[in-house]
Order: sequence, then structure tokens, then C-alpha cells
Amino acid sequence: MQLENRYLSFCNILEKEKIVDLEKIKTCFTLLSVANTIDSECAKRLQEFQLSESRLIILVLLKEYQELPLQDIAKLLGITKASTTTLISSLVNDRLISKRNDQNDRRIYQVSLTQAGTNLLAETLKQHSLWIEKMTTNLSEKDITTFKKVLQQIYKNVSKREQLNENN
Repeated sequence: MQLENRYLSFCNILEKEKIVDLEKIKTCFTLLSVANTIDSECAKRLQEFQLSESRLIILVLLKEYQELPLQDIAKLLGITKASTTTLISSLVNDRLISKRNDQNDRRIYQVSLTQAGTNLLAETLKQHSLWIEKMTTNLSEKDITTFKKVLQQIYKNVSKREQLNENN
């Protein structure tokens, strides 16, 4: 697997400096390169359905919760209310979701899936989840278990680092 050019340059400099374990750095950059490739391919595949990842997640959230206020969608997505409003407006314009004023508080909009949104989500989830599953086709259960353990350890290492930074 080829590292992305931006990571290759980084590694070339580090190799000359000899201040770190370059293989560990390359492993991290390989993970980032794979994640970027997955993200890019995911975006292309979702575009076939005229969806972005954020638009898809909104449809998924509405399928799970049936109806949500706009501010709850923003929290669940981890994005601003303004960004959420833009996404919601585009989904309303595409007739994939509907929004209505809350009965108790007219300032709050409740958002729900339309039948067209439900149909599109069903088709997208079917194709998209099969594609995601194929990424691990040649991995044994043992490989997957090991991979998950490694990812968990990396996550813990990153989280520890974040906690140390917060405490300083």
C-alpha cells in the first residue's frame, strides 16, 4: 500500500532526522491513508444517490428516532445548527424529509422522513452496507478481532494524549 504523498514527504524528513521509530509513524500514516481512501470512495458511492455522508446520517437518524428537532440532529451529527439547517433545507427541497413547527414551541422544527426518503434510505443502506462489508471480505474472524484490538489501543493512546493536553 502506497502512502499518500503528504505522508511520504513527512516520512522522508523523519528518516533523515532519525528521531523516531519510522515504522510506527508509517503505520499510523498508512491507517490515515486507508481512512482517506475509504472516505473518498464512500463519498463517490453516496453521490450516486445524491447524498453526502451528513445527509445520509440525517436520514438514518430520522429512521431510528422517527422525528427529531433540528437542534437534536445538530448535536447527534456534531455540527453547528447553521450547517444542520442547510442540510435539512436541501433534504426538504429534495422531498426526502419534511419539517413542521413543534406544537408546544413554534420556534422549534420537528423533522421526519417522507416516503421518498424512506425508500431512498432503504436502497442506499442495502448497497452501501454491502460495499462496507466487502472491505473486510478476506479477513478472518481472528484478523478482525485483532484489528479491532489494535484500533482500540490506538484510540486509547490518542485519548490519553488528549487528556494529558487538557490537563496541561
